[in-house]
Amino acid sequence: MPTPPTSLDLDVLRAIAAHRTGWGDALVRGVMWVGTTPLALVVVVLLLAVLTVAKSAYRTAMTSALALALATGAAVWLKGAFARPRPPQDLTMVHPGGWAFPSTHAAATAALAVAVLTGTRWASARQARSVAVVLALALGIVGVCMVYLGAHWVTDVLAGWVVGGAIGAALGWTSRRALPTRRR
Repeated sequence: MPTPPTSLDLDVLRAIAAHRTGWGDALVRGVMWVGTTPLALVVVVLLLAVLTVAKSAYRTAMTSALALALATGAAVWLKGAFARPRPPQDLTMVHPGGWAFPSTHAAATAALAVAVLTGTRWASARQARSVAVVLALALGIVGVCMVYLGAHWVTDVLAGWVVGGAIGAALGWTSRRALPTRRR
């Protein structure tokens, strides 16, 4: 039996749909383009590959890739288990297919961000906090865009973040614990 949206989900999406603006629509579509266009994704992957080689962050890169794959798989499996329909077309700007809960994009991006954050030995606590703020902002932007577009309900995104964050944390923490400690 399909899982219905909550009243919070419906209230939030109705409020967003009633207050969409031309500049907001353009901004969100731009973010969507970066996250779904093959050329943009190839550029991002190449930049990450260069950064991985430059920083010799091979373990973090492998851990993050595994977290991304596992979170994506888990979200896809959970979508089938919950079978929650996407928001109705009168509230959306895009019409993705398939089930909505949890958001695969939210799970994948959270897994990647949390695996990088927890799997890396940062030079200082300040550096770790700075990276955490940037990653949290990026996750927030992705989540807001998915709800603004009407591709997902709010609780789809929240659940995706929980699933992905848990997978990323488990793998990142395990990877970091496996690193030999540095002696001073």
